[in-house]
Amino acid sequence: MAKGLEIKEFNGRGYDRTHVFKTWCVAFLTQDDEYTHNTYIERHMETDEVFVLLKGEATLYIGENREPVKMEPCKIYNVTAGTWHNIECSADASVLIAENSDTVRENSEYMDL
Repeated sequence: MAKGLEIKEFNGRGYDRTHVFKTWCVAFLTQDDEYTHNTYIERHMETDEVFVLLKGEATLYIGENREPVKMEPCKIYNVTAGTWHNIECSADASVLIAENSDTVRENSEYMDL
């Protein structure tokens, strides 16, 4: 491997923070029970969150009314700080997520559906 290059991958199910560096992280999301049968929506109070559909199908649900936004591959969907959201994925979906590395439950809010 070339000096200065790291290669990482995630082949599991669910959400995985695959690379974290200082103030940012890149994660992969694949379908599992949590992202098939959403029981809550969330919002991050201090940061935006970026979603990119790589393969399969996924729908973002935005706002308290859960307005559906069907994702298209290779488009950037930026959910701004303070916006309620959740995501549902098909069984073959893979979604890339970028967010601040300090995005945690303590600076996010959750609401049961």
